[in-house]
Amino acid sequence: MGAIFWNSYFFFALFTFYRIYSKLEYNVTQKRKEEIQMNRYDLVLLGLIQEHECSGYDIITQIKKRELDRWAKISTSTIYNRLIRLEKNEFIVGRSERDGNRPERTIFNITEKGRDLLRKEVVRHLTGFNDDPRTLGYGFLYGVDPRDVVRSLDVHERKLLEEIERLTAMINEEPRPTLYPEGPFLNCMSRDHIQVELKYVRAAIAILKDPIRNKQLGGYFYINFGSRDFNKPATT
Repeated sequence: MGAIFWNSYFFFALFTFYRIYSKLEYNVTQKRKEEIQMNRYDLVLLGLIQEHECSGYDIITQIKKRELDRWAKISTSTIYNRLIRLEKNEFIVGRSERDGNRPERTIFNITEKGRDLLRKEVVRHLTGFNDDPRTLGYGFLYGVDPRDVVRSLDVHERKLLEEIERLTAMINEEPRPTLYPEGPFLNCMSRDHIQVELKYVRAAIAILKDPIRNKQLGGYFYINFGSRDFNKPATT
């Protein structure tokens, strides 16, 4: 009976330990996943907080003032939700502050862990490529009605032209000299990117409207080719 008791106790203790360990391991894994799943919003928030300690309201003001919402469409609720998450993961730290009769507010500072993340995010955004969702959209054109796509791309083309016109006006209005000889760096880069996108939108429309070329969009990524027969048996 004693041996049975101690064996049962041993296995119960082992099982309990395994449950606790699994839970701890799960929590660590989840925390790592949360830390890894950062996005452009976090880049904006961390960058502004590193520049100067600030509150959520200060961040909203600076985003509008510097026209950062052009590159990262970010709502007020998203800002506060991301700040909570960044603080939870110890990328920033907040302190409560009251100025006279004004409501209490939280002022955020970036931590060393946050500075390290910001460095990594800046490099990732500067050097990332081949993650453009439009690539998949064009790659799967064979799966939709060409007429529907052409209508959507026609609307998109007009929006691109309007955006190019708006950016060109901003570039012309910016006081000179600027650090970049041709004008405000970010606006010029954005305009040039849109001009390239416009080029390929028009090219896709032309392919879709061409009855001969349109028939060759018979599978995934076929828009990338034109002279290959993928249904032909491979020769050895």
